[in-house]
Amino acid sequence: MFYRKDSKQQQDEINKNPSPEEVQYGADPKCYEVHEKWQVGCDQSACRNWMDFGEDLNCAVVCARKHDGGLSLREVAERMGVSFPRISQIEHAAYKKMDDMGVFEDFDQ
Repeated sequence: MFYRKDSKQQQDEINKNPSPEEVQYGADPKCYEVHEKWQVGCDQSACRNWMDFGEDLNCAVVCARKHDGGLSLREVAERMGVSFPRISQIEHAAYKKMDDMGVFEDFDQ
């Protein structure tokens, strides 16, 4: 069934004043946007994008947005706190999985 808001609900939404957070960061800010705007490192170590690298504000998303051309394997190893050979192994395993899935078939021609 089609749901329609009554006119009072519609008017309440129109008259609603934005909260101070909405004015400062926008209607639905992402945490990395806030960190980038204020240049403050993330302290949420339970976040899946968190990494212990202060130059990128401890956030993998900030790092990806900051480095448009990508990072070298050595830079990735430094940021993730593992050795370069281990990052290389992970890269080779990822390429093998993608090849097994047929991702590169269109590019071989």
